[in-house]
Amino acid sequence: MMRHPSRPRTLRQVILLYNVDGAWPPEDQMYARECARRLHEGLQAHGLVVHPVEVCREVLSALAPYDPAEWVVFNWCEALEGDPYAEPRIARALESAGFLYTGSGPWTLTVAGNKALMKAFLTLNGIPTPTWRVCQRLLDLEGWTDFPAIVKPIREHGSIGITPEAVVTSPAALRARVEYVLETLRQPALVEAFIPGRELNVSLWGNGDPEPLPISEILFDGLREEEQIVDQFAKWDRQSERYRRTIPQVPAPLDERTEAEVVHVATLAYRALRVRDYGRVDIRLAPDGMPYVIDVNPNPDISLDAGFVRSAAAAGYDYGRMAAHILRIAWARRTRRAPVSLALPRVRA
Repeated sequence: MMRHPSRPRTLRQVILLYNVDGAWPPEDQMYARECARRLHEGLQAHGLVVHPVEVCREVLSALAPYDPAEWVVFNWCEALEGDPYAEPRIARALESAGFLYTGSGPWTLTVAGNKALMKAFLTLNGIPTPTWRVCQRLLDLEGWTDFPAIVKPIREHGSIGITPEAVVTSPAALRARVEYVLETLRQPALVEAFIPGRELNVSLWGNGDPEPLPISEILFDGLREEEQIVDQFAKWDRQSERYRRTIPQVPAPLDERTEAEVVHVATLAYRALRVRDYGRVDIRLAPDGMPYVIDVNPNPDISLDAGFVRSAAAAGYDYGRMAAHILRIAWARRTRRAPVSLALPRVRA
């Protein structure tokens, strides 16, 4: 039976839980460990006792030496070796062991990890999001007329599976791209109306009434409208032209009214998906000023060059102070009861 988290007496002893996958390229493994080292040092500078714990496949055995009544977990474990979709399982394991931990719980991580479920919750809550459809077979495309469109695999994150070919402008190209997702990536495809306009990342932290950090905008240097997406090359391949031509700008130049509307919509999405402690909401700002939520990211990447870290830095938080503040937000939950889980909506294929 799952226990409620034990209650450490003071916020002093912290386990920095992070993952390294042996299948990653050596430079990515080195970078992950360097980020963990920097975060470790940053938290120590704020008077915390920090034990880094690196995991590959198993969480609870790595935490066996630690008493949940004495230690708080900074959960920076995004996956497990051999299971890139393990985030909900990691959170569930921490809860079952009784640890108080940073970030969202299993329910939120499950919903956000499946684009179809995420879109369903946005739609059910009346939050503006582009027109969408889930395709589990090519016949599900019948009647789709919104072009250009973008095709995404429903279970991937970090823009994996999203390349320049994901934006399509004709029924034939749409069919070919959905077929690629179904047959090559072996998962359903999310078809979504492509929204031209500005790409904004809204980082927030807190619970109940989350606080927005300075909004980041992705500038697309010289790219045609239908090329203006943050695809997997723009996000991860530092040697690619796509990476060089997608440039973050913090803070985004927005007038007061537009910024307030963007933050309002991002906050609605954050709450609808029960994001906890910190998160990032990605928005497309259409030419008519309407903000559309295109993704909700609980436990977003906090590597040294990540968007959340840039926004925190723009608000005056260095790396260690940012992490310490996330811990304090999680710590403030220690006397609250765990939220009641909600049933997941059924998503029509």
